[in-house]
Amino acid sequence: MPQLPDITRRDTPAVVADILSALKRWNVEPVSFKAQVDIQHEGDRPKAMYLVKTGWVYSYALLADGQRQILFLHQAGDIAGLADFAVEQVSCSMRSLGECVVLPIPNAATTTAEFLTPDIVTYLLRKSAQMQSILMRTLIAVGRMEARHRIVWLILMLQDRLSHSGVGRPFVEIPFNQSEIGDLIGLTNVSVSKMLCQLSDEGYIERKGSKILIRRRADMQRMINYEPMGFSANPPTGPVATRKSAARLHGSATL
Repeated sequence: MPQLPDITRRDTPAVVADILSALKRWNVEPVSFKAQVDIQHEGDRPKAMYLVKTGWVYSYALLADGQRQILFLHQAGDIAGLADFAVEQVSCSMRSLGECVVLPIPNAATTTAEFLTPDIVTYLLRKSAQMQSILMRTLIAVGRMEARHRIVWLILMLQDRLSHSGVGRPFVEIPFNQSEIGDLIGLTNVSVSKMLCQLSDEGYIERKGSKILIRRRADMQRMINYEPMGFSANPPTGPVATRKSAARLHGSATL
């Protein structure tokens, strides 16, 4: 099982405490899912958004011919279902990739002033912007890149997402199997395996089980003209927000 991220290691204690306090007022309890369990189905009426506490969740759609398209990989700290806010029917299904824990945020809560504190609003906006950025990059990769370049893009993108600083770790742990990778970037299982082997043989990467050691990141970036995402783990704060956050840290809790 891949090493799973945890929200408590990815976001500021102040934001975690703020969210915990808000969810407690709504009696929201963590919900655990085993691997490959559907959390919601396309066409359901939206009841909640899901703050991923630990593990991975992915959104997907089934095509008319039965093929699956994985749309987005949600990691700890992401809000799965944010794109379906204020719609009549959810646009895609959602499934646990491995064992995971989520916090369902009732839709009724997201329209109240007591829940939408400045820090939580900033958090939601930041997560929405990150998702939009990743989705736009995914569209470019799947729509215009050849198979080899899609694999390179996926490795670099996952490394960026799993690192607080963007390029802090020389390796990335792929949470997907090869079939799921293909469903995300529009390749067959055979093509995924072939491209990974080529990149390994040419010294760009080294494969160690589910881990990929990136040996030539600069060359990989030049290959596809990749710009690091550089997402910050902390939202921008002004003097007032900084003083509020500092005061809250004395009594902050963890999820």
